[in-house]
Amino acid sequence: MNAIRTIKDLPYANYKGRVLHLDLYLPSGTDKARPAILWVRGGGWRSGDKNVDHPGAAIAAQGLITAVIEYRGSAEVIAPGNVHDCKAAVRWLRANAGTYGIDSDRIGAAGRSAGGHLVALLGTTAGCRALEGDGGNPTLPSSVQAVCEFCGPSDLTRMANSSIRKQFTVLADVTAEYLGGPVEQRLELARLVSPLNYASPATAPTFIIHGDADHIVPVEESIIFYDSLKKYGVDASLHRVATGTHDLPWATYGAQVMAFFRRTLIS
Repeated sequence: MNAIRTIKDLPYANYKGRVLHLDLYLPSGTDKARPAILWVRGGGWRSGDKNVDHPGAAIAAQGLITAVIEYRGSAEVIAPGNVHDCKAAVRWLRANAGTYGIDSDRIGAAGRSAGGHLVALLGTTAGCRALEGDGGNPTLPSSVQAVCEFCGPSDLTRMANSSIRKQFTVLADVTAEYLGGPVEQRLELARLVSPLNYASPATAPTFIIHGDADHIVPVEESIIFYDSLKKYGVDASLHRVATGTHDLPWATYGAQVMAFFRRTLIS
């Protein structure tokens, strides 16, 4: 295990005075540039705190630099505002690679729930100008080279289906907040921020974990996403947890995630 150095509250994006921050978890012991992992929290796109419930130190202890970000919630800005935030964070990592020993050609992303949705977008939308935003460092790419997502929705237009909406009421409610209105009235925006819509041979290697007993986000969201990625020949895998709920613990699945990142970013 590596000793960890933490740098808190580094500003990574600025929207006319609204500054967003990230925390860096840095392994010690080498001057060699290392891959970096961007961790994006869940919370229904609306709530959450970058200071709690994240595996930043656990990932860094395995030798990978980790950035844990805050992003704007739906009460502050609707979609695709927080997609802009995540892409700004990736560009910031590249802009500051020399300062913090980051290998700018080996950046991964991971997240749970809404964070899983956002990192899936990072993996599928490299070069999509409509989602870049103006959070800073505009000349640098926001592409990532590997993605691990826990139980994130992949097709927000499905929330226009009344039977799905009735069964998954929490997801329906937070999706409407995220889009700024009922999904059936915001289908164009829902398509814009649905990772499934961008699946292509260019999608980054993707590891998906989802519980079959998830009562917040239906496991079908991960199944259809995985099937689409495989259709395009993407390096993708889906681990379905037979009795898993929405709150899949890092302690249980972290070893699989780290094995995936070692294979895709280090090997």
